[in-house]
Amino acid sequence: MAITAREPVDVVAGALAPGDLLPRESKLAVAEVFGAQVVVAYRFEARERERRAAVGMPPLTRLDALNLLMALPVGESVPARSLSERERRAVKCLPGGAVVRRGGLIIRQAIHPVHIDMVFVPGRSWESAMERAERFTPFAARSVVVDGALRRRDDAVMRADFFGIGLFVAREDAVEAVVSPRPFVRRRHTVAGWKFLEDIYRQLP
Repeated sequence: MAITAREPVDVVAGALAPGDLLPRESKLAVAEVFGAQVVVAYRFEARERERRAAVGMPPLTRLDALNLLMALPVGESVPARSLSERERRAVKCLPGGAVVRRGGLIIRQAIHPVHIDMVFVPGRSWESAMERAERFTPFAARSVVVDGALRRRDDAVMRADFFGIGLFVAREDAVEAVVSPRPFVRRRHTVAGWKFLEDIYRQLP
């Protein structure tokens, strides 16, 4: 089959013309997210990536740490005494580089390290691939890449169009774009959304 015979990144790259659907600077990588292996199209936040590398800061994966950082303004001084006991405990667990502590003040440095332009979910059937793709609805634009013949094509097109999921069909010699994905619109910033980015960031080359 097309996807299993080739690397998933190569299959997705074959579906995209330069600058089509994704920014030209977007890169592709395989990642394990929500129990599924997917291909993500991503762009690093260059300054944040460089800053983290300079201070040796690891990805932020603790929910209590992300909750605290979400409550702190970026680059502004916050008195440590204004934090709750729980928040002060969370500060102590932050990796070096997430905040700066200075004279009883805390200054948030960490921001999102990467932007996800699209999540591509490969699958042998469009039903199972779309079911997995729907897990990413709050976080990024989604597409599925179906391996081989598209069964019940009309149903697949209708469901993909209704949910705004891109639909691609990979064959031996080509990848057919059947339905274009709906652009992602971020409704609000959440801890879950930030953790999603950090979980992908730690897997990127």
